[in-house]
Amino acid sequence: MIENSSDVVVIGGGVAGLSTAMQLARRGVSVTVLEREQIGNGSTGRAAGLLGQLRGTAEHTRMLMDGVKIVQELEEQAGTEIYVQTGSVRVAETAEREKEIADLVEMGRSIDFDIAPMATDELAKRMPYMRTDDVAAACWCPTDGHLQPAELAAAYHKVGRDHGVRYETSCPVTGVLLDGSKARGVETPRGEFYAPILVNAAGPWSHLVAGLTGTTLPTAALGHVYLTTQPDPDHPVDRLSPGFRNRHHRIYGRAENGGLLVGIYAEECAEYDMETLPPDFDMSAMKARRDDFHLAMLIHAAQQRFPWINERTPMHVTTGIMTFSPDGLPFCGQLPDHEGLFYCSGFSGHGIVQSPVIGVIMSELILGNRSTYDIASIEADRYWGVPGFQERDEIEQRCHKMQGSYYGRLEGKSADSKTDTA
Repeated sequence: MIENSSDVVVIGGGVAGLSTAMQLARRGVSVTVLEREQIGNGSTGRAAGLLGQLRGTAEHTRMLMDGVKIVQELEEQAGTEIYVQTGSVRVAETAEREKEIADLVEMGRSIDFDIAPMATDELAKRMPYMRTDDVAAACWCPTDGHLQPAELAAAYHKVGRDHGVRYETSCPVTGVLLDGSKARGVETPRGEFYAPILVNAAGPWSHLVAGLTGTTLPTAALGHVYLTTQPDPDHPVDRLSPGFRNRHHRIYGRAENGGLLVGIYAEECAEYDMETLPPDFDMSAMKARRDDFHLAMLIHAAQQRFPWINERTPMHVTTGIMTFSPDGLPFCGQLPDHEGLFYCSGFSGHGIVQSPVIGVIMSELILGNRSTYDIASIEADRYWGVPGFQERDEIEQRCHKMQGSYYGRLEGKSADSKTDTA
């Protein structure tokens, strides 16, 4: 065997790449993971980790229901707690959102997902720190909760290592080796790594890795911010308080270290040109200024549901970079231009929760099997050659527009597109 050769090279040590590597190794495949920084140090390490299984379609809901089972098995194998089951609620203030919740309850029940309407007085009892006097409807999903990103990445890493996965950190990919149109390996500062199958799971850098072969991947790197309040005796938040989604105000959140974590999918967000960032860029070192416009929007939105939160509230602010696609759904699989080059990117802020089942899907595709799921909506080639999705400025505009409407549009029967944004 040639030194530095394996069956598969995975580019990127975030949860999507780690899950794919682990699932392949479990199936007897030799895998090398190359990470430009440290394992889980990119978008994975900046994630809030909410796991709401209810999605806009039955198939995507089923995927996340199965993902919970995978995580529970992973917890046993890694010997650590990853999934904190708290239940979650959705709240609605408008007639349109009330109808949306009714539609989703109907859909969830049709596939035996545990979901039910929740009365306002019960909501107030479960979440006394939340304003509820303007809530028109709510629903309760008792099996929801959140994943702990660091623990999830560490578990993928441990189980993968136990099955023979090789991990190389501080090892950025600088070139892709091809034999004609077939993948042969990659170039790095540590030399060449050879494999007939490459998996581009490079997160915000994915479109740059694709560009090394002249391929256009329609993703964009967009900023995201969330706050975590310090424990407040006047507004105690129990560790097992429910997660929440309030799509009218575009916010989501959960309990965290005795305080409340609140994030936002606002109409406006920061944009990043990954190509201009320094080679040693470390996402874990990103900080948001307290006078940042996007943070101000978040605090204002949070205050509508939690009036005790304001700009003077003691809090920690986390900012990072998401990899958005034009429709808010990931790209999984091959493109027509290169054989053996697979993509696993564009998770639009949901990489943590989607990663358990994405690893299974990617391993099925890489091994030449038909997926056990209906993956038409996440196939990598769905924009291949489509006008308006080939130039970087067009792609970035479309991705930015999608992020801005991510929580703004309706789901269920009321949905105006195929986009899945739960």
